Amino acid sequence: MKQYSYLLSLALLCLVLSACYKEKNPNEDNFEIIGSVPQVSELRPSTTAPTAGSIIELTVKLSYVNTTVKELNFYQRIGSSGAYSFLKTEPFTPNFVAEERVHVVNVPYEVPNEPNKAFSLQVEAVTTDGLASVRRTMTPTNVTIKP
Repeated sequence: MKQYSYLLSLALLCLVLSACYKEKNPNEDNFEIIGSVPQVSELRPSTTAPTAGSIIELTVKLSYVNTTVKELNFYQRIGSSGAYSFLKTEPFTPNFVAEERVHVVNVPYEVPNEPNKAFSLQVEAVTTDGLASVRRTMTPTNVTIKP
């Protein structure tokens, strides 16, 4: 019996000592993480059949780590092809949704008064350090404006 208690004590001591060991990160001395670029995962309109001149909600989903998002820049294109032009800047207010593990922000958008034409939007998130995310194009890409 004494032999089993000795082995059990030895195993317990090994377990306690191994739990206290902290492995050194080999990259710790090579660089310091100062900030990160946010990732916009979705830009979606509240309706895919908006009427000309109406106001709809745009839902933007994004995540970020080691930084703070300052604003969202929106870009617009009228028609189904061509370049996007700057539309507006909206200040960012964090709204973390735990179920989705992202920030979900709703932004009002006035639909252009150009019936029977298509429009498309893009959004980018800008940090307080001035870093911008890759632009995310709206899903669906082109939405036709109803008269």
